[in-house]
Amino acid sequence: MEDKDLIKKLENIELPEIEIQSHKRRLRIALINSDYFLQKSNFLEIFKKSLAFAIPALVLLIVFGITTIQPRLIEAKALRIARSNPEIRKLMEEKGMVLSEVKVIDGKAYVLLNPLEEPELIEGKTPAIKIQKAEEDEIEDMEVAIVEVNLEQKEVAKINPIKWEDIAPLVNKEKESAKEIVETEEILEQIIPEGAKIEKVQSSLPKKLLLVEKDNEVEVVPHPQAKKRAQIHFVLDGKKWVIQVNLVEKRIEKIQYSSGNSNLKGRE
Repeated sequence: MEDKDLIKKLENIELPEIEIQSHKRRLRIALINSDYFLQKSNFLEIFKKSLAFAIPALVLLIVFGITTIQPRLIEAKALRIARSNPEIRKLMEEKGMVLSEVKVIDGKAYVLLNPLEEPELIEGKTPAIKIQKAEEDEIEDMEVAIVEVNLEQKEVAKINPIKWEDIAPLVNKEKESAKEIVETEEILEQIIPEGAKIEKVQSSLPKKLLLVEKDNEVEVVPHPQAKKRAQIHFVLDGKKWVIQVNLVEKRIEKIQYSSGNSNLKGRE
């Protein structure tokens, strides 16, 4: 047979189709490990991970806004409304009172109006007695108040003045202790004239106060670290002296006398 005839015959032969399974597996593995599939897989993984972090963060942000930011905004609104009230503004300017704590219950805000808190004495220093002249009405003035604010109408609904003696009266033992402390203080001989009588002994407003919610109402209570104090009122010929006693440290902290007391002995 000639070469020409052999070549022609070979070209016309039909070869059977042979499928090699191992070849398919290798091809699949090669494609999966290619850059295209790796990039696509990495993108999906990153997206899933980002989403997993983003959703909790968003939830936390919403919870933080509801539980922390929103109440603070409501408290700030209540303080602004209270400050705009003429009567409260007068008390703040003339009596040195301040708006401090805020409690919000059922759409109403309750704001504590109390004297500016005096700084505690530094431990180790010799305490000095504060001697202060006061007007007649200042000695018997309102000590603290709870201001009720209507948030919806944006106005002060009520100012509830509170006498501390009505909340936390002294027991007889505490009253006697206050009298004993006053009797041993020599400086009082220079300030309170002979013949002045004790008119009353009552509890004095603590320096630190808190607003607390109790049975859907708001009340004023002393701070857990507040020290108990007493006031002893002396009178003579229409003149008044008020001695503030620290019952814990057993010392006199402040002496107030009426401005009409022109024959005051001693010093201011």
